[in-house]
Amino acid sequence: MGNKTGVRHYFGEGITTRGYISLLPNMMPNWQRVYVLLGGLGTGKSTLIKVIGLELLDRGYEIDFMRSARDPDSMAGFIMPRMGLVMLDMMEISPLRWRAPGVVETFIDFNHFCDEQKLEKQRLHILKLETQLQLLQQNVEEELAAELSSLIGRSTARKHKGEDMSWILSNSAHLKVKKENTGPWPLAENAVKLLQKSSINPYFLHGLTAEGWLNLAPYFLMDFDQIRLEGDETLDALDWVLSEAQQLGQLIEIVLHPLNPDEVIGIVFPERHLAIWQGNPDNLADQGLERPFGEKLIEALAVWQTHRSQLKAYYTETVDFERLDGYRETILNNILGDLKLMGDLKRV
Repeated sequence: MGNKTGVRHYFGEGITTRGYISLLPNMMPNWQRVYVLLGGLGTGKSTLIKVIGLELLDRGYEIDFMRSARDPDSMAGFIMPRMGLVMLDMMEISPLRWRAPGVVETFIDFNHFCDEQKLEKQRLHILKLETQLQLLQQNVEEELAAELSSLIGRSTARKHKGEDMSWILSNSAHLKVKKENTGPWPLAENAVKLLQKSSINPYFLHGLTAEGWLNLAPYFLMDFDQIRLEGDETLDALDWVLSEAQQLGQLIEIVLHPLNPDEVIGIVFPERHLAIWQGNPDNLADQGLERPFGEKLIEALAVWQTHRSQLKAYYTETVDFERLDGYRETILNNILGDLKLMGDLKRV
């Protein structure tokens, strides 16, 4: 799977040793319009996201596909980073606590494309499976923490070891300004620097599956020049680079460790076409992810995915996909109209 020009794949959420982590609130400040797809698993939302995203890509727009942390092979949404237009599958993301004033939302209920009588016949099965899935996801998170949380201990210890140096680096500029403070200008200069701090977007690039980690990093980084850091001081070096880079006043993308969201394993500078990475992005061992999953975790993941597949099957049997395919053109035209309006507003 290679990235087409103008398209990227990543995870906006992750299942970690600390539970389910959503990064959507960090991404939301640049969003202007959001299409929220409602409806059960298997009603065609992920397919619609992919098809419309590819249509927009063919029209010359840049598209970021956001994979589902619960099902890494499925799309949870797409983001048009330059336009601020987003489409999300509500069933594949955390609850919409990120909603905020100023974001125009359009809700599309895919249950309208389902046969009501067939849906009613399956209602008890669906409700039972949805309840079971919540418990099974919790079980996966617990098994992941029990089995793999020990893998992050060593890197955390190295991070703590370098805290004194990090404190000096982060405060050295402040100490210098304080020493030279003979008038109002140094204070104003420092305020301007704070205002120019870079915008930072965090992502996950590793998805949890019963077969092991789905690693999107090689494809995400394939068009970037790469600096690969190795050795015990890698985490300290990445911390230092991130601290210094925040003063550049440009977009910075950071990739978080899939087990420990406090740990940065990569820093990407899109405007400079440069990525700084912990080891080789192709090699999971460089990120401490080479250990095979244990039997309990594999079993928990397999049972969870089996129940998801069963729930999808119940919904899929009820969907009128011909009618849904016809509506897809309507959604695309609405989005194109929004993009034209947003483009005109930017030119005003």
